[in-house]
Amino acid sequence: MPRKYKRKEGVRARVVSWTTEQLQSAFHELDKKELGINEISRRFGIPSRTLRRRYAIKNQTKLTLGKHPVLGFEHEKRLVAHILKLSDAGFPPDRRAIRTLAYQFAEKLQIQHNFDNENQMAGNEWFKSFIERNQELSIRQAEGLSVARAKGLSREEVNNFHELLTKVLADNDLLDKPERIYNMDESGVQLNNKPGKFVAKKGAKVVNSVTSVEKGETMTIVACCNAIGNFKHFILPTHEDNK
Repeated sequence: MPRKYKRKEGVRARVVSWTTEQLQSAFHELDKKELGINEISRRFGIPSRTLRRRYAIKNQTKLTLGKHPVLGFEHEKRLVAHILKLSDAGFPPDRRAIRTLAYQFAEKLQIQHNFDNENQMAGNEWFKSFIERNQELSIRQAEGLSVARAKGLSREEVNNFHELLTKVLADNDLLDKPERIYNMDESGVQLNNKPGKFVAKKGAKVVNSVTSVEKGETMTIVACCNAIGNFKHFILPTHEDNK
């Protein structure tokens, strides 16, 4: 199955002389009921039979060539909304999960489809076309986020942290002395627990994927600096240095 519809050579295509914008403008004139449908048809260059039919069903969808999506435009948008909701919650679905979701959508809604019944998922070509049709989605590399940290990012926890931080800075006369504010933190780098690629909203700077903190070998890095960017240089002495 080709990814995109390609008009066959030698086959005469039906020429559409009007645009979606013209059709919507014609609908607007019909809603006002000031002119007859034949007059509006001539004004916007849309055949009267076509205008009657499309106005009756309010078909204002974008003109496309080739077949419609298997799930239909409306159900695809529901699937996109579900994917974005999962991504925002820290559980972005990968390629295989989305193909499985598409199959489950089609089965539950009793939509006729040509998906893989044996593996119970949509095909790779469907997935590629799905991403191309829905430009708000993109394939991104996720960053691991532990369950504990995910819970700590709630609005209530963040607000409590900033209130406490402001109080501590005011009590110690540090609000206008950033050079006296130091922070030391450690960061664990997991060497063999790298999340794969997932589908999330296009333009998102960070895509988090909840992972297990116990899984994988970890290397710890410690750094210390103040609020204006000065670093403390630590020396780790050896037996020879002690001499």
